[in-house]
Amino acid sequence: MKKILLLISFVSVAMSCSTDITDMNVDPKKPTVTKPEYMFTNAEKKLVDQMASTNVNINVFRLFAQQWAETTYPNESQYDLTARKIPDAHFRVLYRDVLADFYDAKGMIKSQVTETEEAATINQNKLALIDILEAYTYSILVDTFGNVPYSQVSDIVKYPLPAYDDAKTIYKDLIARLTADVAVLKKNAASPNFGGADIIYAGDAASNGKWVKFANSLIVRLAVNISDVDATYAATQVQAAIASGVMTANTDNTKLIYLTTSGNQNPLYADLVVSKRDDFIPAETFVAAMDAVVPGGDPRMPKYFVNATKPVPVIPAGRTYVGGTYGEANVFATYSHITATLNNPTYPATIFDFSELNFLLAEAAEKNLIPGGSAMAKTYYDAGITASMADWGVAPASITAYLAQPKVDYLNSLSGATWKEKIGMQAWYALYNRGFEAWTSYRRLDFPVLKSPTAAINKNILTVPVRYTYPGLEQSVNGTNYAKAASAIGGDLLNTKLFWDKF
Repeated sequence: MKKILLLISFVSVAMSCSTDITDMNVDPKKPTVTKPEYMFTNAEKKLVDQMASTNVNINVFRLFAQQWAETTYPNESQYDLTARKIPDAHFRVLYRDVLADFYDAKGMIKSQVTETEEAATINQNKLALIDILEAYTYSILVDTFGNVPYSQVSDIVKYPLPAYDDAKTIYKDLIARLTADVAVLKKNAASPNFGGADIIYAGDAASNGKWVKFANSLIVRLAVNISDVDATYAATQVQAAIASGVMTANTDNTKLIYLTTSGNQNPLYADLVVSKRDDFIPAETFVAAMDAVVPGGDPRMPKYFVNATKPVPVIPAGRTYVGGTYGEANVFATYSHITATLNNPTYPATIFDFSELNFLLAEAAEKNLIPGGSAMAKTYYDAGITASMADWGVAPASITAYLAQPKVDYLNSLSGATWKEKIGMQAWYALYNRGFEAWTSYRRLDFPVLKSPTAAINKNILTVPVRYTYPGLEQSVNGTNYAKAASAIGGDLLNTKLFWDKF
């Protein structure tokens, strides 16, 4: 199987094709065919790598969420996305390295001649798993850019310059696809799928298995995102997903456990250790907020941060940790550092977890997408905090004490905080090391209250970005469709809100 390299970043999505010219370039000593299992495994890893990485050339979401700050080179914290062509890289990885492999795997599976009913069923299950991760990938693209190429992507030959689809329409189609995928997996629950080639869930696709729970939980995320523009539709989808089965424990978390071998390590290990660079520290925006929520600070702080031993950082009176100034250059040794836990090459990378689901459901209860109101929201809110703390190894007694604190207690009206602030702040704390969803939660709830740093304001970037601008290569090569998309969303700007970001 060969891949055609096209001229634009998006169109470099590879599709199977063969021509006389390319046949002349075939090396007879190297294989030209592969297996769908290999393509699926590779796409899974590329997808999780992209979401986990902190390489500023491809992923700056921890910076956008102001959980991390930079030291020597603060350009990305000042919202300069063009110098390193960050949108191009994010767009390219998800389309070319992730979706292209999923498409190829699908094509190979569909072309197989199945001689038994069981073989056909196994293929149906494989296609469902691929489709679930395709839906996840497209949701990330929409939540990054807005309108993106979608309906014409699968036929590159016919559509070498694909049009951009309406983001809301994509969202609803993704939910429909996920619903159909869950139905397939439940119907075929007794049959296998990718098995060990699935490096996220090892093929756990039983009727109440982890793939089903992930797909339904992803529906909840999409429905809550869309709820401010279509509440009735969102309520129907959230309730159906819950009834079908969502995550119920941290053991359901969607994560990839890395290996010690080079090339298979957590990208954070490469960024924080192998590079031998000290480019990142916790942001004071994040550290100060966690420190102020309860006396002595949030019990996750010793799990998230560590103080340097040489030289001793300058810690303000009454504080244990101090973060760097967001949006400015910082001296690495002067501030607290990011936990050494993330320096482990095998540390898992997570793209969805039980804690996030609970905060989404707390929000759904407050928005009347599910019954129960504030009382039910408290149940989910407490469960979200508990799941986060338990996942980071906080002792049960400390969790109980934390939940009882006035600034944390969901139903304590004396704090003066709205439900959006309570959920938004705790989701921000819990989504540490999951920068993209921390940024998404901020955009949807408008909490925490984040400000554009002085250096960005001096560049006339007055607010925290709420989207990436479209890739520069798309603008130059797929210009007509780019222009239509930019106009449709209200302008290709960092402060152009996505369709679901209504407040």
